Amino acid sequence: MIHHVKATLRVAFFVIPVFLSCLLAEGNPALPFRALWMVRTSMTSRVEIDRAIRFAARYGFNHLFVQVRGRDDAFYDSRLVPRTDAISDDGLDPLKYAILKGHEMGLKVHAWMNVYLVWSSNANPENRSHILRRYPDWEDERLNGRSTSAPGNSTHRFLSPLHPGVNQYLLMVFKEVLTQYDVDGLHLDYIRYGDSDYGYNGMGRAGFEREYGIDPLVLSRGAEAESADAGKDERRFLWEQWNRYRRDSVTELVRRCNSLILDVNPVCILSAAVKPEPAVAKSRFFQEWDRWLAEGLVDFVVPMNYTPNLTEFARNIDRIHESIPTRYWPGIIMGIAIYNQNALDARDKIRYARIVGFPGISLFSYDSRKNDPEFFLPIAEEIRR
Repeated sequence: MIHHVKATLRVAFFVIPVFLSCLLAEGNPALPFRALWMVRTSMTSRVEIDRAIRFAARYGFNHLFVQVRGRDDAFYDSRLVPRTDAISDDGLDPLKYAILKGHEMGLKVHAWMNVYLVWSSNANPENRSHILRRYPDWEDERLNGRSTSAPGNSTHRFLSPLHPGVNQYLLMVFKEVLTQYDVDGLHLDYIRYGDSDYGYNGMGRAGFEREYGIDPLVLSRGAEAESADAGKDERRFLWEQWNRYRRDSVTELVRRCNSLILDVNPVCILSAAVKPEPAVAKSRFFQEWDRWLAEGLVDFVVPMNYTPNLTEFARNIDRIHESIPTRYWPGIIMGIAIYNQNALDARDKIRYARIVGFPGISLFSYDSRKNDPEFFLPIAEEIRR
């Protein structure tokens, strides 16, 4: 790991789930890492940024993930990424201002950047500088073509991790932020594929075919694969290699980002927002975050354990416990939603995460409750224990 967390788990071995009555226990270990996600809608003016910074400091948070790249739009001064249209003040550099004000209040400020997700509409972006307008062949494709309707009827469009130009471009984007801004951390979001049927970008398919002798589009169609003289066992082997090929492309970006940080800003924390179940993250989204922890490629992962149901929340932690050795738990910050539940339920999840040994939590999101500051009173009391 770039900078191993100094704290160690206070409980080396335990049975999960912990009885829910333990949530009422007193004297539990404090949380050294108390983070808040701040969506880019609160990065549009000095007034909004000031309000968020004061809020975070007042309610006991010590880390802020400030979103500065949402859909290939920059909430900072960039030569690579087009400036967002959401900022009317041409003289404002939101990231620079957030860092300045955050540091004045004793907060660590992380640049939160969406990685492969770059657009959320079937219509093409109007801005000619947008990455999908400049390099349309970089867009990822699904098994049945460039259909972009994601689960839940939302529309997401992703860059292809398998196109040779994409990861190189993203590293340039990261480097620009790391060298131009005094960020305390780089927080990677959507560092994954859109779903299990993504990855069929033409250049990516061609690369796999050069290595394994078969187009993965053909491989995915069993009947056609058999007609291509690929037997059942061989198809199974090739399918496993195709999944590994997709996973490795994402891991390679994380690895190269790690090396970049060591070269240009070694005190910067590298973290990633991840799917909460390691097996699902690995098999469905090709996000092998257990490997990232084991190989020390990130300082922290933040599983987005957003369910409002406490039993399901605990079950997701069960699955982490089954997959991740406890020696890597200092690198896990538990992500908890506040937009979909009341304050006391969110507080109980914070308490649960602390009891079972995580070194910190991150709440999603400030923006969802910023007009209801009293919502945070029981949460603030809990994280300050």
